[in-house]
Amino acid sequence: MAKKIKKVSLISKIFSKVLICIILLLGILIALKASPSLREGLYKYVFQNHFSFAEVNLAYEKLFGSSLPLTGTDKAAYVSSTKIEYEDSKKYKDGVELKVSDNYVIPVIKSGIVIFAGEKEGYGNTVIVQQGDGIEVWYGNIKDIKVSMYDYLKAGDILGEVSSKMYLVFTEEGKVLDYKKYI
Repeated sequence: MAKKIKKVSLISKIFSKVLICIILLLGILIALKASPSLREGLYKYVFQNHFSFAEVNLAYEKLFGSSLPLTGTDKAAYVSSTKIEYEDSKKYKDGVELKVSDNYVIPVIKSGIVIFAGEKEGYGNTVIVQQGDGIEVWYGNIKDIKVSMYDYLKAGDILGEVSSKMYLVFTEEGKVLDYKKYI
């Protein structure tokens, strides 16, 4: 009997989230149809500016909770600290090179969405996370990437491992930021 109640509760959560999304979408479509200036402004913003999906996801989670009804933290893919532990640092290209221990597990500094996961010239295997505050963090020189494009990561989730050095770059709206403020 208790299992049946849980299923109904889960189904009602999914149904209510889908219903909210449909209502929001219909409201936006009606507003866009009724106002050409609003439509033109939206198109300019979306297609000409940098759009932060991480900020939208963060706002949605604050208002409605998790976007997925089945959430849980896989303990094997999470570390308790979001602080990157390193022995030494020096400037490297647009960011910083950090000397870390062998097989260092890289934690995500702040929650965000993976917008790139692959090879970057000069940085090796790289993961770029767009944080909720609009800052993009490049994590470079990763041996084994554990995340995929468009994964939403929480602070402390594991990106992968590095051998003895890793690269970090912090950018906002295409401008490189001083890494000393963030590590």
